[in-house]
Amino acid sequence: MTRPTSPRTDTSTDRGTEPARPGPDRPRLLLGAYALAPSGSPVETEVLAALPALGVQVLEVPLPAPGTAAETARWVATHLPDDVDLVVTAIPRTMQRLADHPAYGLSSADLDARRAALDDLAELRDLAQRLSDDAGRPRLTAVELHSAPGPGLGTLAAFRESLDEVLAWDLGGARLLVEHCDALVDSQQAVKGFWPLHDELTVLQSLAGDVPEVASRLGLSINWGRSAIEGRSARTPVEHVRAAAEAGLLRAVVFSGAAATPTPWGAAWEDQHIAPRADDPALRLSEGSLLGAEEIAETLAAAQGSALDVVGIKVTVRPDTADAQDRVAVARASLRLVTEALEHETS
Repeated sequence: MTRPTSPRTDTSTDRGTEPARPGPDRPRLLLGAYALAPSGSPVETEVLAALPALGVQVLEVPLPAPGTAAETARWVATHLPDDVDLVVTAIPRTMQRLADHPAYGLSSADLDARRAALDDLAELRDLAQRLSDDAGRPRLTAVELHSAPGPGLGTLAAFRESLDEVLAWDLGGARLLVEHCDALVDSQQAVKGFWPLHDELTVLQSLAGDVPEVASRLGLSINWGRSAIEGRSARTPVEHVRAAAEAGLLRAVVFSGAAATPTPWGAAWEDQHIAPRADDPALRLSEGSLLGAEEIAETLAAAQGSALDVVGIKVTVRPDTADAQDRVAVARASLRLVTEALEHETS
């Protein structure tokens, strides 16, 4: 596969210095680009063109729609540099399905609803093979799965059974990551309302057991903002990262912000992937974010000793009409906070 040769707009100039690229002894740098720019738009093309300058090594993309693995593989070949790998997240599809079918998900006690979730994920087998064939190497790094629908309509036994089934699939070596989302909390309106972290870790530990080849394929991903939303505190992500690290299962930390007060992203405690706060002009609208340099550093310190595969950001930009340069500037400023914290942790 070759890199695209079509002209690209330069989105990397006059917007500050680039974030440092992580070294070989550090986790790879991830960007949730599908949140950063509208999918399929000219703005997205310009944002993707800036990936090499940003030092991004892994791109988080949504689970492809059924029957579109070939189309997705062509998109990857056309738009992404050869050395950028993929993490596929099932959360957009999961939330879409839950809106119509509240019992949907890998932990569903309803057999048909659980089978529907597994059928949605089956697209990954074709995608992993096509990506490997095109690149001449495994390119799907990980798949982020979720413990929907959570307590009430789901069971942990069903969740374990679903993960066990997916483990048997040939996904080209991709790791299965359970991405923790906000759990049900008494007297609090949940955004996702999936299983508590402790339960997710227990299921993963029961699957991994003492079998190294199975344990090497499993892990947990923490999204900073979703943990903050669950605990209504910037302390909760640190606690979640530490718990996953101590369990030996932490593999990814993705930084999205959250806010205790209304912001241009919406009401307090919404899962809107608010950018971090900082003095950088690109982040001027996210001054209400609970996530800043200190919180990033403290979170990564809690991850010490864990075998992190990726660390990165997933942020959205306001206003919705922001151009590609503004979006790249937000990504650059956010990534810089992460890489500076990584440098401090490994120095």
